[in-house]
Amino acid sequence: MSLSEFEIIKKYFDLAEFTLSREEVLVGIGDDGALLNLGVEDHLVISTDVLVESIHYPANADPKKIASRALTVNLSDLAAMGAKPLCFTLGLVLAEVSEPWLLQFSQGLAKVAKRFNIALVGGDLSKGPTTIAIQVHGTTKSGNALFRYGAKAGDLIFVTGCLGDGAIALASMGLPSHLGDSFQLEKDQPAAKCTSYFDAAYFQPEPRIEFALQCASFITSAIDISDGLVGDLGHICEKSNVGATFNTADIPTSDSASCCVSSENLLRAALYGGDDYELCVTVSPHNRRAFLAAAKESGTRVSCIGEITENPEIVCISESNEEIALQSNAYSHFKD
Repeated sequence: MSLSEFEIIKKYFDLAEFTLSREEVLVGIGDDGALLNLGVEDHLVISTDVLVESIHYPANADPKKIASRALTVNLSDLAAMGAKPLCFTLGLVLAEVSEPWLLQFSQGLAKVAKRFNIALVGGDLSKGPTTIAIQVHGTTKSGNALFRYGAKAGDLIFVTGCLGDGAIALASMGLPSHLGDSFQLEKDQPAAKCTSYFDAAYFQPEPRIEFALQCASFITSAIDISDGLVGDLGHICEKSNVGATFNTADIPTSDSASCCVSSENLLRAALYGGDDYELCVTVSPHNRRAFLAAAKESGTRVSCIGEITENPEIVCISESNEEIALQSNAYSHFKD
């Protein structure tokens, strides 16, 4: 006999592994809503992301990995706002009830929740095409939040980690890319170490929470790179009424990415691919040294790729010091 909605919640999600004894959570799962005590100086940051089976992950993917990606990509948004994780809600639509799947999914979700000390406080279950919707809540002290606006001419542009891995990982799983049919791996079967690397890059992206908390006081604007560097840097420029110049030679990419795609596709992945969930931030040159020290203390690799300009356009300079014509093909959910 199939489990009911309330039996699924009680068996797989109303567990001690998800409450984490957060003193801010006065009432969690089990009532019509959660009740939180935020304190008078705290501001609440909220973000939501949705993952759809066969679009955002393969239908046969490991449920633990699906859960990991579902929560970590949301945590990346909290990092971009300089917020400390507090709690989250889970909306789960299932085509069918599979207890082995639910057990693995619950375990994967709990592992990430415990690592970032973020409590599950509620949600909803329904039947339909398998879809996972998570809403995360984080806190930041008044005046400490990071925003897409705030960049000023002369600010330096930094990115964390490596770019392009998300799009290449998607291609390695055989899922369609918005970069087109020409975006393909160089080899049909990448080396085992590359396959393992991209699997982790896609299903276990690293939310830059500690980096953001350590470096927030030096950052003038920030955004997480979910839709591609050009598109997301463009959001900063638009919100801040500025432009930017950056060099492709300074964009950090991984060794695995270089082994698996052509140099042309590697650049396309870094510029337009998205799904990297790294951060793009701007920093005043006066704070460069302090920022780099704080980033190092957080254990985060950062790369300076360019600077903010008064001219309201984004200019990309190639390794041969020539301007590259940029395309407008950042990821879009509804682009034909």
